[in-house]
Amino acid sequence: MLAYAVRRLLSFVPLLLGVATITFVLLHVLPGDPVLSMVGERYDAETIARLRAEMRLDDPLYVRYGHYLGNLVRLDLGNSYVTGTPVWDSIRERFPATLRLAVAAMSLSVLFGVTIGVLAAWRRGSALDYLLVGGAVVGVSMPVFWLGVLLIYVFSMRLGILPASGFGNGGLAYLVLPAVTLAMASTAYVARITRSSVLDEINETYVKAARAKGAGEARIMVRHALRNALLPIITVVGVDFGSYLSGAVLTESIFAWPGLGRFTLDAIMKRDLPAIQGSVLFMAILFMIVNLAVDLLYARVDPRVKLGRPAS
Repeated sequence: MLAYAVRRLLSFVPLLLGVATITFVLLHVLPGDPVLSMVGERYDAETIARLRAEMRLDDPLYVRYGHYLGNLVRLDLGNSYVTGTPVWDSIRERFPATLRLAVAAMSLSVLFGVTIGVLAAWRRGSALDYLLVGGAVVGVSMPVFWLGVLLIYVFSMRLGILPASGFGNGGLAYLVLPAVTLAMASTAYVARITRSSVLDEINETYVKAARAKGAGEARIMVRHALRNALLPIITVVGVDFGSYLSGAVLTESIFAWPGLGRFTLDAIMKRDLPAIQGSVLFMAILFMIVNLAVDLLYARVDPRVKLGRPAS
């Protein structure tokens, strides 16, 4: 497993080079001038020329690309065009808020999604099954921006029991609404995957053997069927967690959450090229690490999974 993890980590290098190159080229060939975005309507030609020289925007594209790669080799993401501060410092400052929101949302998704999925599979064809499956369909269908505004209206404006937005002093109350909003679609999806995976497992021979030995339904569901149905659930949870860590742009914007997604959106709106490039590269690293963790977890959960070997 260690050798596999090392090989995967080494494979990150060309992948990150590809991400950095594509991001750099796209941002520098798309229409728009970051200098004009900075200075607004009131500017003079001398100021424009000075800023373009400072940002190396008048250099040929290959010169700028070489300078960018040289900085990356030294682990330097550059300075923000807007604030002038190092991009890495801004990412490091905002990532803990994004991590906190992602962990809270993913915990809710796994707790409620798996529970709902197992209950629906256990009571397949019953009124409870239809109710839970219908609820999951509604949860998947609700747009994040609509759900976020609805929760703010009900729990902040009408009931007044939770803050509408912001990070506050880091209290739990400020985390509830963003976490529930972010977790809703993932909870519904995890519930659907759990139900279908558990239903596939309960028809297997080993489950029938457990029933024949007198094992209770609850023990069969949790101890046998759910345990062997974990691989697709882990896949869904890993993909969603990676996307949450990459910044939940809509949720962070709706609730004014000071995370990585909101930082990236602001950078895009202001054409802050170093901030965009740094954010995209950091998100790519996070996604690769989460995918690696999911692959390692496969082998831990199911000993039949042989990492790094072709399927026989």
